[in-house]
Amino acid sequence: MIAMIMPPTLHAGRLPKQLMPLLFVAYTCLLPHELNFDISGLTLFPYRVALLLALPFSISLIVRSPINPSYVDAFVVFMMAWFPISLTLSTSFPVGMETGLSLAFDYGLGYLIGRASIRSAEDMRLIFRYLLPGVIALVALMAVESISHRNLLRPILARILGKPEPLLPDVLRMGLLRAAGTFPHPILSGVYLAALLSFGWYLTHNAKTRIIAVLVSFGAIFTVSSVAVIGLFMAVALVVAEFIQRVGRIPIFPLAVGYLAVMLVGISQVSESGLASTLVRYLTFDSATGFYRMAIWDYGGAEVMRHPVIGIGVRDWLRPTMMVNDTVDAYWLLITMMHGFPALIGATAVMLGAMLMLLRSQRFQHPADRNVSAGILIFLVIAAASGFTVHYWEALNSWILVVVGCGVSLSTQAKCAPEPINFDPLSQRSDNPIYLASTS
Repeated sequence: MIAMIMPPTLHAGRLPKQLMPLLFVAYTCLLPHELNFDISGLTLFPYRVALLLALPFSISLIVRSPINPSYVDAFVVFMMAWFPISLTLSTSFPVGMETGLSLAFDYGLGYLIGRASIRSAEDMRLIFRYLLPGVIALVALMAVESISHRNLLRPILARILGKPEPLLPDVLRMGLLRAAGTFPHPILSGVYLAALLSFGWYLTHNAKTRIIAVLVSFGAIFTVSSVAVIGLFMAVALVVAEFIQRVGRIPIFPLAVGYLAVMLVGISQVSESGLASTLVRYLTFDSATGFYRMAIWDYGGAEVMRHPVIGIGVRDWLRPTMMVNDTVDAYWLLITMMHGFPALIGATAVMLGAMLMLLRSQRFQHPADRNVSAGILIFLVIAAASGFTVHYWEALNSWILVVVGCGVSLSTQAKCAPEPINFDPLSQRSDNPIYLASTS
C-alpha cells in the first residue's frame, strides 16, 4: 500500500482560536510607527504590545500541544542571549539591558509565535487569507500617497497624537512619490510587499484570490525602490523556476545558479569599472545611492574586522566626513557591526536552517501542502537577499521572524508524517503484491 500524507481541506474556513494571536501580531505589523508609547524608557510599538499579549497564549498552546524541537530553535535562543551580552560588553550594562533586551524581544517572540501557532499548511493559508484585506488597504493607501505626491496617514497621526513629524523621503521618481504607507520607510514597505508575492501565488485557494493577491504584491512599485523591483523580479523568477522544475523535472535551480555565476564573471571581465559598479549603475534608480551603499560596506566592513567578536555596539562607526548619515542600509552588515561575527553566524543559521528544513520536508508532503512550503521558502529567499541592501527594523524584522517560525513549525510537522514509499509495479521484489500474485 502506498503511504501518502493526505492534504487538509483546501477550502478556507473560520479562523481557529489558536491562530488568532498570530493574526493579531500580523496586523499590528501593519500599524504606523506613531502609535507607540514609552514605559520606563522602553518604546512599545503596536507589534511589541501584540507580541507581549500573544506570549501567554503561545506558551499555553505549546504546553497543550508540544512542538517538535529543531536546531533552528537553539540558534534563536543563542541570538536572544547574544544581543544583550554583546551590547553589555561593547557599550554598557544599561544599554545591554535596554536595547539588547528589546532586540531579543523582537527577534525571539516573533519566532516563538510562528512556531507555536502554525501546525499545518492549512493554518498558513488561513492566516494569509485573513491578512490579505489589511495588505490591500496598505497598497490602496500607498497608491493614493504616491499618485497625489503627499504623505498622508503618518503625518496626520503625528499631529493628532503630538508626535514628531515623521522623517519620510519627499522624493519623486518617474512621476511618483516614494510611498511608505504605514512603514517607517518606503524600502521596508517595498520588501514587505515583494516578498508576499509568493504567498499570493502559493497560499491562495482559488484563481480569483490568487490574481488579487499577486496584483496587490505589485503595489511595491509605489515605493519606486530598486530593491522592491528586484525583489518582485526575483519572486516571479523563482515561481516560474519552481513550476518548470516540478512539471518538467528539470534541475532548473542548479542551472540558474550556474548561469548567474557565469554571467557575473563575464560582467566582471568585460566591464571596465568592475562588477559592483556595473550592477549599481544598471540595477538602481539612483546610482548615487548605490555608490553610497558600496561605501557603507567598505567602511562598515572595516569596523567589523576591527571588532570581530562583540562588535561596536550602538556607538558611531568610523567613516569619511562626507558620509554624514550614520545609517547602515544592510541588515547582514549592521548585525555584524553591532554584535560581531557570532551574531552573523547565528542569524544566518536561523535563516538558512529554516530554508533547508522547508526544502527537505517537501518530499514528505502532499503536493498541495508542498506549495505552502514553496511559498514560505521563496518569501525567505527574498527577505534574505534584500538584507544585503536593506536594514530591517521594527515591525518588518519581527514579521520576518514570524514567517521563519511558521516555516520551521510546518517543516517539523511534515517530518512526523510517514515517508512516502516509491511503488514500482514492474520491480520483482519479494514484497511487491503484483510479483506475489503472479508467482502464487
